[in-house]
Amino acid sequence: MSMNAKTAGYLAALGATIIWSGNFVVARGVAQEIAPIQLNFWRWLVALVCMLPLALPKLRSDWPGMRRHWRYLSAMAFLGVSVLNTFIYKAGQTTQSLNMALLVPTAPVMIIILSRVVYGEPITWRRLVGVCVVLLGVLELVAHGDWSNLARVRFAPGDLWALAGAASFASYSLFMRRRPPSVSIEGFNAVTFLLGTVFTLPALVWEMLVLPTPRCTTAVVVGVLYTGVGCSFVAYLLWTWSITAIGPVLAGIVYYSLPLFAAVESVLLLHEGISLFHVLGGGLIVTGILVATVDPRLLGARRTGG
Repeated sequence: MSMNAKTAGYLAALGATIIWSGNFVVARGVAQEIAPIQLNFWRWLVALVCMLPLALPKLRSDWPGMRRHWRYLSAMAFLGVSVLNTFIYKAGQTTQSLNMALLVPTAPVMIIILSRVVYGEPITWRRLVGVCVVLLGVLELVAHGDWSNLARVRFAPGDLWALAGAASFASYSLFMRRRPPSVSIEGFNAVTFLLGTVFTLPALVWEMLVLPTPRCTTAVVVGVLYTGVGCSFVAYLLWTWSITAIGPVLAGIVYYSLPLFAAVESVLLLHEGISLFHVLGGGLIVTGILVATVDPRLLGARRTGG
C-alpha cells in the first residue's frame, strides 16, 4: 500500500475522531435547551435522511436478509440508536463534556469483559492489567481527585449516565460481529437508524408532554445538524475508509485521542476548566485501554506487512 493511501487512512481516522469528540461538547452545550431524547431523535432522523440515498439502491438485495434477521436488527437499533446517545445527552445535563469523553472510551474494556461472559473468550494477564488501570482512571475521575469521596459514594449522576452510554456502546460493538452478511453495511445502518428512531417515539412523546418545549435556538439547530450529519453520517464514512486503508488496530489507536480533542473543544467552546484529576484519570484510562486492547504482535505484523 502506498504511503499516500496510509496517510489518507490516518487522516480519515483522525477526522472521524475529531467529529465524534464534538458530540460531547454538543451534549453539554445544549443540555439545558433541548431534552436528551428529543436531541437523540432529531439526530438520528437527520442521519437517516443522509443515509437513505446510499441504502436505497441496495434495498432489493438486502430485504430478504432484513426480514430473516429482524430481531437482531431491532436489538442493535435499540442499543446503538435509541439509548446510546440518549444516555450521553442525559449525562451532559450534570457533568462536564471532558468527563464524558474520558468515560465513554472505557467501552473497549467493557467489551473484553462481556466477550468473556458471552463468548467465553479468555481474559489474558495483559488484558486484566489494562482493565485494572482503566478502573483506577475511572475512580480518579468520579472521585474528582479526592479518593476520600469514594468512601462517601459521591458519584456525579452525569458520570454514571456516561458509563451507561459506554456500556450500551460496548454491547452494540460486541454483537456487531453477528451482523448478517446478507445485509449490506449501508442497509444495516439505514434500517437500524429507522428502527432506532421509531423505538424512541413513546419516550419522545412522554418527554414532550412532561418537559418544557425546547427552544429552537441556533445552538440547538447547529447541534442537531452536527450530530446527525457529522457524527452519524460523515464520521461513519471516514471511519469506514480508515478501516479499509490502515486496519482496525491502527485506526483504533487514533480513536483513543478522542479525549484530547474533546478537552480542547470544551475549553475553547464551553470555557470548561481542566483539573489535575482530569489529566491523571484520563492518562490512566487511555494507558489501560491501550494495554488491554492493543497487541504489540499485531502492530509488528502490520508494520512488516506494509
